Amino acid sequence: MTHSIEQGVGSGKTVTCPICGELFTCALSSTCWCASRKVPAEVTEYLAGRYETCVCSACLDRLIEQAGSGESP
Repeated sequence: MTHSIEQGVGSGKTVTCPICGELFTCALSSTCWCASRKVPAEVTEYLAGRYETCVCSACLDRLIEQAGSGESP
């Protein structure tokens, strides 16, 4: 799977989620939507070891939920 980041309109970039293929906007800063999520260290490590870019909110929320319920991401 190819990860793509394209210049978006306004601030941030349009990113293709490497898990589900959905397009979403990443602000690439502390103002991004993901900054409001409490991401467990195991999820951060899982993502860093597998993907070169961000994942969409639905996939991130699913991974956070799995980690919270004791499931492996």
